[in-house]
Amino acid sequence: MTEKKAPGFLAALVAVLSAFIGIRKRGASLADQGIRPQHIVIAALLCAAAFVTTLLLIVRWVIAHAH
Repeated sequence: MTEKKAPGFLAALVAVLSAFIGIRKRGASLADQGIRPQHIVIAALLCAAAFVTTLLLIVRWVIAHAH
C-alpha cells in the first residue's frame, strides 16, 4: 500500500516556467494533475513579478547607458 505523494511547489514552479517558455513534454500534463491550484497561482505570480522586474532593470540599464 503505497501512497503517491502530491507534487509540491517545485513541480508547480517547473510547470509554470515551462508554460512561460512554451515547452511541455507530452507526459507532463499527466504529472501536473496532482499539483495544488494554490501552488500554481503563487508560482505564476512569482514568475510574472520576476519577468516584469527583469524587463524594468533592462530598460533602466539601456536608458542609463544611452548616449
